[in-house]
Amino acid sequence: MIEQRVRFSDLSRDSKAVAQAAERGPVTITRRDGEALVLMRKSEADADRAGLALASQIIAVAVTDWPDSFAARLRGPFPWLLFLSQAAQERFAAELVETARACTSVARFEPLATLIHAWQSTAEAHAAGWATDDYDWLDTPVDVERPDAQG
Repeated sequence: MIEQRVRFSDLSRDSKAVAQAAERGPVTITRRDGEALVLMRKSEADADRAGLALASQIIAVAVTDWPDSFAARLRGPFPWLLFLSQAAQERFAAELVETARACTSVARFEPLATLIHAWQSTAEAHAAGWATDDYDWLDTPVDVERPDAQG
């Protein structure tokens, strides 16, 4: 992410331009008489807070001295994991840590939220009885007619 930096006087002179810059990403506003400020979209600040809250939960689970695996301990903050197989829980744990580290490195937590939502949706499908072993997975695509087609 490209760092955007303006002086406080720029904010008072051309607040519209500074606000437009904040639409592209956080803007650091420097001041002579105080600590720098950051102007950003609320949705970005909310995503950052959610990412940090999640990271703190992961750290708390990771450092807890339990006999269970890390994946099993994740059932505390993510109780829906019980609907997934042990192997799927282990994959979720690995992807969660990998994605959290990647998101932290670029200060963007949307991919982490997407990952959790996708796994939770899978758990919901399992809870509803949609087991993945009930399907025949095709190696090549098959053309089918539209269900509403006149035939």
